[in-house]
Amino acid sequence: MLCAKKRWAASLAATTALVLPLLAVAGENRIPVRAPDVFGGWASNHVIVRVVPGVHPVRRADGQVTLAPEGKQVGPASAELADVLAHWHVGAITPTARPAPKNAALARRIGLDRYYTLHLPAGTDTPALAARLAAFSGLIERAELDGVGGMLQTIPNDPSFGEQWGLNNTGQTVHGDPGTADADIDAPEAWDLETGGDDVIIAIIDSGVSYSHPDLAAKLVPGWNVQAGNDDADDSWYISHGTHCAGIAAAIGDNNEGICGVSWGARIMPVKVLNTFGNGTETDCGNGVIWAADHGAKVGSMSLGFTQGSSFFHDAIIYGHDAGMVLCVATGNTPGVPIFYPARWPETIAVGATDNDDVLADFTTTGPEMSVVAPGVEIYSCWDTATKPNTYVYDGGTSMACPHVSGLAALIFSANPDLTNDQVRYLIESTADDLGTPGWDEEYGWGRINAFAAVSAAIQPHVDGDIDGDGDVDLQDLSLLLASYGSCAGDVNYLPEADIDDSGCVDLQDLSLLLANYGYGT
Repeated sequence: MLCAKKRWAASLAATTALVLPLLAVAGENRIPVRAPDVFGGWASNHVIVRVVPGVHPVRRADGQVTLAPEGKQVGPASAELADVLAHWHVGAITPTARPAPKNAALARRIGLDRYYTLHLPAGTDTPALAARLAAFSGLIERAELDGVGGMLQTIPNDPSFGEQWGLNNTGQTVHGDPGTADADIDAPEAWDLETGGDDVIIAIIDSGVSYSHPDLAAKLVPGWNVQAGNDDADDSWYISHGTHCAGIAAAIGDNNEGICGVSWGARIMPVKVLNTFGNGTETDCGNGVIWAADHGAKVGSMSLGFTQGSSFFHDAIIYGHDAGMVLCVATGNTPGVPIFYPARWPETIAVGATDNDDVLADFTTTGPEMSVVAPGVEIYSCWDTATKPNTYVYDGGTSMACPHVSGLAALIFSANPDLTNDQVRYLIESTADDLGTPGWDEEYGWGRINAFAAVSAAIQPHVDGDIDGDGDVDLQDLSLLLASYGSCAGDVNYLPEADIDDSGCVDLQDLSLLLANYGYGT
């Protein structure tokens, strides 16, 4: 790895002038562009279709591909479709999910086995072809563009636990900005309870992870390079985005080396879905999620985003979620636009960024899908590029906030392996420190994550309705709620513990939540 990077270093300076404009395109602060083969646009060399059940690719006697019902002759609709595909120079039709998901029954239930990729010459007007394919509703349920997006990161500024204010904020100054003590995720307090077990795997679905970094190498499990179709998932020699995220989530702790990840003991699965400059397609990322789910990942960390939101990608996300993964995703670093996919989908935890004063970072993309926020400004973590091999640098963005949440999810799984992914998500959200407008809001979501509170709750789960905290939901709890019923924050008889949904008032919703768990523990 290092030798390869040294060879690259020799020519890097000569190519900087050419590469920097590409980084301007690949960087997270860019405004999405609706054009082919660029961030915010779509791929011009293929279209994704989801076929009607029972329909499969076939090749006619003349060699032209088409779609037809299995076991039947090519009918008029299939023949017409073949002519359309020939006109658009479609050379092949292949399954979009590659390799095929291991859980075939789950994939079939979701419909992942009905997605196919129509391969085209580069530069094809794929939006026009997708629109034309809509006429073949008897064969094709939907035809979609494959959105082009990529990593969500800002440019690193410059190059140990005291530097990691997001884990333990003592008010230390970071690059000239003094912080606010305890504006952090309370990691040391959480580590008193749990530092993370090696039975939990975090998939870093990104640009790869360094195979040689001393804070990461010993904990890597076999990974996958989706774009290359092989197991070479080493990080890019140029950007090191995945390595930086991996360090935040799970760098080896207490080893006298560099920094400490949120979950010391968790193992890291590198799933490379982005190329050298941080770009990739939704199908690449979808296939990365499927591969991670099929190979034992409990947590998926995606510091990347797309503006399209294809159904294949969404169904792959559903596959990962339904297979038991907690999927953490950066919301984006372009304020004023909708939250990027896949963070916009309900199966994911959408993560925004805060600074060392617990204030929302001004670059954060916000919206109704926001789940939680986490430290994301001037974050110190692992780095391994041609010019800075196996070192550490500061970087910032929602890309850096996301792996804080991924690491916390791994800690929670380690603290209580019996929890489901949805229960882990509930603990992350319900124990967050509320910031901004009281209760949930579009900027901070449920608040800035609190690792100590979440791990504590995982070890001794709090059940909605256990108002007196005795572990039972019983008549005493019901009496306490009824005594506070109808009151709101500020009223003399308002009991915060009875306000189960944190709406600010004790109402019918709180009563319903209590009754749903009545009898628990008794």
